Amino acid sequence: MHILLVEDDHHIGASLQQALTNQGYRCDWVQTVSLAKSAFEMSQYHLAIFDWMLPDGSGVSLLQELRKQGAELPVLMLTARTATADKIVGLDTGADDYITKPFDLEELLARVRALSRRQSVTPSRQQVIGDLYIDQDQQLVTIQDNSFTLSATEFAVLQALAEKPGRYLSKAQLERVVYAWDKAVTPNAIEAIISRLRKKIGSERLITLRGVGYAMETK
Repeated sequence: MHILLVEDDHHIGASLQQALTNQGYRCDWVQTVSLAKSAFEMSQYHLAIFDWMLPDGSGVSLLQELRKQGAELPVLMLTARTATADKIVGLDTGADDYITKPFDLEELLARVRALSRRQSVTPSRQQVIGDLYIDQDQQLVTIQDNSFTLSATEFAVLQALAEKPGRYLSKAQLERVVYAWDKAVTPNAIEAIISRLRKKIGSERLITLRGVGYAMETK
């Protein structure tokens, strides 16, 4: 399961990202509303955790905008606001759950598990590009009745490119998709992932435009 964490407190954000990763989730952590919007444009998330107060806006406004766009992923609001009125605002805006700071880590993880169970009952989502089938939930790729799995980084790059075939993503954008927003990345990491993907799914499916980035063939 792919989770987006939007939290500007470095200690809380780093601790939560590590805890969620230890639980087997793939967690991207960003610290502002603008970075969260960019993350949603580039990746498909199954669940999100929003802090209420952020440097460039609020998690509630971000949630409201996502719901207006039709986003249905479960969202857990995380905030220091304890007033009942604030909880009502968050839930009425579209939050699926609400937890106040300071919080118990085990309780938060339990709430994430509960929300993920709700998400797991939704139908499997597949992307189809020609004879290439991508099962986002099982992280399974099928080409001409031949099914195989990819590494987590390979699948993340493939999924990002497949979300909008023909759209170019730069190396920097793919680095943020794969390695989140706060981690050092080796210089040729994306090139290596693209090379492995070409060998597995066929070099003709991935397009490189020098100085621009990479895209998925539209056919």
